Amino acid sequence: MAHGKMVKTISGILALSTTMSVLMANLSLTAYASSSVKIDWNDEKQVIDGFGAAQACDVYADQIYNFAKRDEVMDLLFSEDGGIGLSILRCEVGSGLNMPTIEPQDGVWDFTGAESELWVINEAKSRGIDKIFSTVWSPPAWMKTTGKITNGGYLKSDCYQKFAAYLAQYVNQYKAIHDIDIYAVSIANEPEYAATWQSCLWKPEMITTFLKNNLAPEFAAQNVPAKVIVGEKGWWSEEMVLNALNDPQACERIDIVGGHQYNGSIVPFMVSQSKGKHVWETEVSNTSIYKNHIKDGVGWAKRIHSFMTDAEIHAFMYWLGASYKTNNESLIRLYNDGTYVPAKRLYTMGNFSKFVKPGYVRIGATANPQKGIYVSAYKNPDTGDFSIVAINDTDSNELVHIVPEGFTAAELTPNVTNEKVNLEEYEAIPLQNGKFTVSLGAYSVTTFTGTEGSDPTEEKQWTVTDELDDWSKVYSSSSSWMLEGNNPYGAFDEDPSRARRTSLSKQEIVYKYDNIADFEAELYFHLGLQGLKFYTSPDGAEWEELPYKTSKFLTTGGGWEKFKAMPESELPQNTNYFKIEFDLGGKEWDKHLAKIKFLCKQKEPDAPYDTLNDWSKVYAHSENWMLDGDKSECFENDTSRARRTTATTEYITYAAEQGKSIANFRAKLYYFRSHSDNMNFYSSSDGTQWDAIEMKYTDRMDTGGYWNRIYGMPATNLKNCKYVKVEFSGGGLFPWDKQLAEITFDFA
Repeated sequence: MAHGKMVKTISGILALSTTMSVLMANLSLTAYASSSVKIDWNDEKQVIDGFGAAQACDVYADQIYNFAKRDEVMDLLFSEDGGIGLSILRCEVGSGLNMPTIEPQDGVWDFTGAESELWVINEAKSRGIDKIFSTVWSPPAWMKTTGKITNGGYLKSDCYQKFAAYLAQYVNQYKAIHDIDIYAVSIANEPEYAATWQSCLWKPEMITTFLKNNLAPEFAAQNVPAKVIVGEKGWWSEEMVLNALNDPQACERIDIVGGHQYNGSIVPFMVSQSKGKHVWETEVSNTSIYKNHIKDGVGWAKRIHSFMTDAEIHAFMYWLGASYKTNNESLIRLYNDGTYVPAKRLYTMGNFSKFVKPGYVRIGATANPQKGIYVSAYKNPDTGDFSIVAINDTDSNELVHIVPEGFTAAELTPNVTNEKVNLEEYEAIPLQNGKFTVSLGAYSVTTFTGTEGSDPTEEKQWTVTDELDDWSKVYSSSSSWMLEGNNPYGAFDEDPSRARRTSLSKQEIVYKYDNIADFEAELYFHLGLQGLKFYTSPDGAEWEELPYKTSKFLTTGGGWEKFKAMPESELPQNTNYFKIEFDLGGKEWDKHLAKIKFLCKQKEPDAPYDTLNDWSKVYAHSENWMLDGDKSECFENDTSRARRTTATTEYITYAAEQGKSIANFRAKLYYFRSHSDNMNFYSSSDGTQWDAIEMKYTDRMDTGGYWNRIYGMPATNLKNCKYVKVEFSGGGLFPWDKQLAEITFDFA
């Protein structure tokens, strides 16, 4: 008899429980659909210069320098191992306000630098920072039309050349005196805005003049290696730079066009890109009330995604790494009591900065495969390493099929940030049927890493796998179980069937295979794991609890988490029975068994001798029998069972194969409601004289519609048995109350 998949409906037991339906989070029986993402290796986009934040500027270098746990904070920001691995540090070319200037008076130079500034830079260097760049908030007061560092004012026209020399000296002397390589200098921070803090106004034509007449020749004469950043307007726009970009001499001196995004849509800098300039987003944050939750983190990841895929920038920087700010201007909030709190946006930014390194190239990816899902991909063209950043901005778990095009890879390693974990690495996902099927938990950011051309990790070859699509591989169980196909919040990926309890009590499932040596179970739990145990037995009578370990718990959706369970050590020898126990918990549905695999001697249960599809295997039977295929959904999709046509005592007889005897058998039986009595079995050596067989039965399994399934087998092996008789009696008004579905014999 072929077993099909059980129809997925909420059983009568569940339907009767309105309260539980509500508590299962307003379950919906709609189909759960996944989407596909194509990753095109040969569709190359922009080169990535890095991800960063400011720290060695204004008062913020002092704040972290004087913070007791400064090393921990620096690790979180810049360490590859212990943090998010930022690759760019933004500094300030000191103006003389909160950071010292290198030229406090005309012709008077002081390259001592601030102790806090130098400490931050060197600590970032020691953690592997790739690029250090410095922005001018304001030139020294003596160079400005107002004679002040704050509230705007312009650079004096007769100080253009002095300012060019000032920048050249800053770069060259920081290298000569402090061994600090300044990767780039930005000539002005928000040049359109006369801020009350250190600031300086520039007009577009002033920038053009300064670049071509002063900065370009000065940097050339002084062999200044630093790149030049121009722009850094407060809202996302390249308009401050257009005049210079359209002047050939000024354009040649521009290496990077920068911008802030305190306003303005995230769009490409079309002219900058057409001139071959790299575009950096050099500052952005949020000054609203402090937020430190996963939705804020996901929101920032979406913004980075948009900058990468829509604006096609080369570098992204958050405003501040760490500060005492009480809003959202920094990634880490420092407190006066010496504690600190990393915001979730630190880690969701880390899903980019930790895995997408300088020199990576963005490659083609389906950017928005479905509502709320955002994907971008990056590769290292030299090593073949790659990273795929996937964002789920919905309250449901979503399943996505990642399809590699133009390359091969054996597996993807997920690194997850969600409400519970930060950049947590999980078990690798293998390539199957040309795609990676990945689970994106509700409100999460996941970076999948891999290597082009990598060889697959050798996987254990399991002997038996039970997907729990039906009960056919379960040997026995306690009474209160059902197969659940509901999928609230997409929490169960595309799994159409899991075993779970129907009552808040201790329930068990038993498997029987010869010499079970190992197992791996895939399970889900809701709002905390309690009451899961495993047992082994050589004979199904004496049980020993089995210590087990689990994989990391992965949040899916709606409060659900998934994990794998496996033995802590080798299973006891001669393990032939394996029991899974669900107990405790807050609700009967709080634990689901989705799949279990066994390594054992026996590959599958022996094929039944007779599946009762016809009468060909039956030796003899009494008159009042029929083969019934009605209501197969109540019989695990079994479309043919033997049952009586009258409520009288009726029998079916089987004979041993020629020259053999029957040593044992197992009968699969169904009974209605509580009608499990009046099922008897007999043995005979000649087909004439019959002896009653002492039987043992498995626990019943509720199969729906008030029907139950049990297996029956002799309590001891049979001796000199050539014939077995199955006898049904009783039943009253229900001649169909007992049904024989299949029988398996061991012949000797």
